[in-house]
This record gives sequence, C-alpha cells and structure tokens, in this order.
Amino acid sequence: MGPVTVKELSTELPGGLRDADGVLRRDFRFRPLTGALELALAEAAAGPASHPERVSRVLAGALESLAGAGPDLERVRQLSVGDRQFLMLALSARVDDTDVWLTGSCSECAEPFDTAYRPSALPVKPAGEGYPAREVTTSCGRVRVRAPTGADQEAIADLGDEQAALERLLARLVQPLGVDPQAMPSAFDADAVSLIEATVEAMVPEVAGELDLRCPHCGADQRVATDPYVVLQRPVGELFAQVHRLAAAYHWSEREILDLPRHRRETYLSLIDRSRGMHSADALPGAS
Repeated sequence: MGPVTVKELSTELPGGLRDADGVLRRDFRFRPLTGALELALAEAAAGPASHPERVSRVLAGALESLAGAGPDLERVRQLSVGDRQFLMLALSARVDDTDVWLTGSCSECAEPFDTAYRPSALPVKPAGEGYPAREVTTSCGRVRVRAPTGADQEAIADLGDEQAALERLLARLVQPLGVDPQAMPSAFDADAVSLIEATVEAMVPEVAGELDLRCPHCGADQRVATDPYVVLQRPVGELFAQVHRLAAAYHWSEREILDLPRHRRETYLSLIDRSRGMHSADALPGAS
C-alpha cells in the first residue's frame, strides 16, 4: 500500500501492535473529546518528564482502545515511533485541524517565507514487509531487527551523546541469531549499522517529516520540517476562557462544563454569542 494521509487512515494504525494472541492489529479509538480530556492532555504535555514520556502519557489518556485492548501506558510505549507520531497527528486533527503555520528562510535567496499544512492532510507511509521485525545478514552475523518503539525512545532520552544513544538503541533493537550473544561484537561496524538502518527504514511506518515547496521569491526548491507533536503546544488558556463564559452564563460548575462533549460546549458558546448580539441590537436607539 502506498502513502495515504492521516485522515484517510482514520481509525487504523499505519503499523500496528500485536495482541495477546500475537496477531498484528491496527485498530484504535480515541475517547470522546471533552474539556476534561483537553485539560488532562494539556497537563500531561506540560509535565516534567522527557518528551517521549509526555507523548506516552498523552496517548494513554486520549485513547479509549488500542489493538483490541485498553490503552495502558505500557502498551502505548510498545507502539512503534511511526505509529505514535501518526496518533499524535490524528489527535491534533481531532482537537483542532486548522492550518499549522511554519516560517522558513530560502536556502538560495535567504528571503523568509511562510507555509501551512493541516495535520490531517500529512502523508503517511504504512509499515513495510516484515514489520515489526525482520531478519538480515550483516557483516557481524545474522540478526533480527525490530522497529523502534516509544519505550526505546524513553530509554535513550537521557543520553546527550549521539553515539552513546545509537549504541544503546542498537543494543535494544538488534538480536543475534544462531550464535551466542556474547560472541557478537560490542559495537557494529559502519557497514552493519548502515544495513540495519536501511532495514528499519524500509520496515517501519513513517509520517511525512518535511514539506516540499518552492520559494515564493526565487522559485528554488525548499524543504520545511513539520512537527508531528504540534498538539503538545496547544495553549489551554482558551479552554479556561470558555469555562469562564459558560459558568457566567449558566452558573454551571467547572466539572459540569469540562464534562461536556466539545461540540456541545461550542454550541452553547455560540448561543451565548447570538444572545448577546440580539440584546445589543435591541438596545440600539430606534430598535423595534
């Protein structure tokens, strides 16, 4: 299957997760979007944990089901990185699928430019053959290579050294076959690393990390990085403002307002705006 968009995949992961019977399942479902969920996601996103840990907490709170089971934190950690990025984009589209604006500078003429994308419209490459693990023969022997997961991201998040992070990641992803693990080299040579990286890239699902466009000033081809975790940056101030308006108008408690499905909350806010508009018109001189 070729690339599809986040919206087209809808309720299917591009990779998938094995259930208790070892069956690779791709189904998932988000919880109903309420103010309480939006607030919980904002609080999880702002926590002191590492970025991968925050993503795990946000997804565990946002999902109602995952691969036929409950979305506990450990299962969310076992999702491949590509699946996690896809889910974060799908969540972003569910919360607010308006344009995300990016600013860049042309690599040719150095002029600044703006461009935009919608989270739901970003292309997604589904998982390739053998996912979530494939066997390959390297210069260091035959090994089994699996797709990196959220748990792997969390395991290397505290390493500031890129080489140390790569070595720890390889130790987690690569399993020797047919030989004593102690007989494997402590570090793979450059050819083995390149083959392992190519195997992983061909196998794992991926979300488009860049936009291709032309500079509006000189026409040169450009690439601008996207952010699959943009939902983590969503400000929560507007939610509090909406709670304040509804509480002032209807005298509901914060919990009652936050428990409303988002579409109902927005409907009541619209009614408040319409009512204020009507009252303002009635107050004008000469109004009938």
